[in-house]
Amino acid sequence: PAGSRASCKFPALCSYGYINDTATNSKTIFMNITAVSPIVLTGTTFHPQAYKPNARTTQSTRRSACPAHRFKCTKVRTGDFASSSSVTKMDKNVTVLPDSESVAAAMAELTANAAKDAISAKGAFSVAVAGGSLIKLLNGLREREGIEWDKWHVFWVDERCVPHSDPESNYGGAYEQLFKHVPIPSSQIYAIDESLYTTNEGASAPSAAAYDAVLKRLPGSVLPVRDGLPVFDLLLLGFGPDGHICSLFPHHPLLKATEPWVLPISDSPKPPPERITFSLPVVNAAKKKCFVAVGEGKAPMVQTILGQAPQDGSIPAALVSGEVVWVLDVSAASQLKP
Repeated sequence: PAGSRASCKFPALCSYGYINDTATNSKTIFMNITAVSPIVLTGTTFHPQAYKPNARTTQSTRRSACPAHRFKCTKVRTGDFASSSSVTKMDKNVTVLPDSESVAAAMAELTANAAKDAISAKGAFSVAVAGGSLIKLLNGLREREGIEWDKWHVFWVDERCVPHSDPESNYGGAYEQLFKHVPIPSSQIYAIDESLYTTNEGASAPSAAAYDAVLKRLPGSVLPVRDGLPVFDLLLLGFGPDGHICSLFPHHPLLKATEPWVLPISDSPKPPPERITFSLPVVNAAKKKCFVAVGEGKAPMVQTILGQAPQDGSIPAALVSGEVVWVLDVSAASQLKP
């Protein structure tokens, strides 16, 4: 807070952001000291310079956070996330960073940490990735050191029924951005079987059945099963402007499907119409889910998902539950409200 540098426990960290008064359950903006790292405050991480004080900030609200026992202030590394509740309606942790490069680096750190934990616990790491704009951010993992790539098992949360060489292929995009640059055994990269179709029409049913069978044949050390559902170590997710995740679209009947693990969709409102997708129960069963978004175009839906969290099926991304973290750049977070 302004004028309180000497008394702050983390003078190098204090910057624009929120403090949470646990005694009154109120949130207060603090400001005016330069920071070099993000700060986690009751579950929401705000990067330096990401938020400016708004017109409602008054001198009386600019109080010292750290010395007061009723305030919780935690120093963290970029990519680390607190376990306490978020300031949003959804129980999510949110990290806001300056730009897409920072987001890619944070996602890489989170993924590398998840891989390290999973390999230590069971000898393998299972990660499933989305397509769309998320693919371009995967290159943040290329230069990471100390990753045991041979223990990775890579899946896709959804896929278009197109050849791997097609620009619409989620596998093809991710392969070009990351997987052809790192030494993951090809047998541990689980792409859709493109030999099952020659055209998109009629491709989803056999493709979904085959992918479902692949998952169910994996040993528990790679993909544990709990309560009849696979437990992936990490899902890297994006969302569309309509709030869809995977290939689960607003108000679509597949949102209520519980079996099988991998579903065919033949009427996607976005081309191509035939795809395969994880079911919502499979998404929610994953150990950790990470939503990633950059750019102003994502801002309205970020606010809808985190600020309103509709549960009526109108915004599938709002139905994701469990351990969920968000990594956003300033533009994507620009419409979030305190």
